[in-house]
Amino acid sequence: MPHSGCWTMSRWRKAVSSWLLRRLPRQQQLVLGQSRIYLLPTAFGWGLLLVAWAVWIGALNYAVSLAYVLSFWIVSLVLIAVVLAYRQLAGLAIRCGVVDDVVAGSHALFPLQLQWPEGESRLLRLGWHDEAGGVVLDRPGEVLLPRLTLQRGQMTIPPLRVYSESPLGLVRAFAYLRLQTQVCVYPLPCADERAAASLPDGGQLREQQPVPGELFSHLVAWQPELGARRIAWKAYARRGVLLARRFEEPQAARATCLLEWSAYPAEMAAEARLSRLCWQLLAAARRGEDVVLRLPQQELRLTAGEVRPGLRALAGFGVRDAQ
Repeated sequence: MPHSGCWTMSRWRKAVSSWLLRRLPRQQQLVLGQSRIYLLPTAFGWGLLLVAWAVWIGALNYAVSLAYVLSFWIVSLVLIAVVLAYRQLAGLAIRCGVVDDVVAGSHALFPLQLQWPEGESRLLRLGWHDEAGGVVLDRPGEVLLPRLTLQRGQMTIPPLRVYSESPLGLVRAFAYLRLQTQVCVYPLPCADERAAASLPDGGQLREQQPVPGELFSHLVAWQPELGARRIAWKAYARRGVLLARRFEEPQAARATCLLEWSAYPAEMAAEARLSRLCWQLLAAARRGEDVVLRLPQQELRLTAGEVRPGLRALAGFGVRDAQ
């Protein structure tokens, strides 16, 4: 029976929590006020109120004046605790900074910035709404809150819970927070020993455009921004036209690999393909190769080292939000 009672209480708390969260819009930044802060007695507070009720019943039966005083004093203490607990959260401003992209199965670190008026002493606990515990805060600043990512996609920051039982421990002030912050969760790379294909239109190598260097290339019309040192005086003496010397250095040829969704067996699962494409994309970046990534209804051409657009395309393929 005790186990059943605890289970029923847990269901009740989850139902209340879900109802409160549905009422809250997502915001980039929020400041806690009267409409966002909830107050409930702690177990110690309920016990003290029960004592006050018992003392008051005894005072009624035995007409003991001191018992009346004691019961009213206890109730007054709890009321004072309500005000003090509310002040722990009132005026608290919270926002989330930029979150670095992660791979599925790892922890995303959410940088949460909390501010409140200077000179006020507070003791708060911040954590996820569906997890016990949290980070204890006694001063304004930034805290990194980790969250396990379960699948790829755009993961919206889960609801947060901030609460305080200070300073008397009789009343808990708490609030739920829904922030508008997202993190991109990439597929978990899976080693793929299959050689990446080359482009079908002329092999794996292609010449790059020349870049500024030290080798003389040709003459161009002189512009003031080129400076007097670039003027070709011999050409000016022959033609009577100001020309500037152009120096270039051909860039070394760079490999271009082709990563295709259709290159894998038809029976291979989508997540397995994405994991292997992710691994191939990162491997090509380490080799300094350009990449052509072909997904169903999407094609990306990425220069060497430009992997983020490709990783984001793999992360968002066929999904909406990560968990």
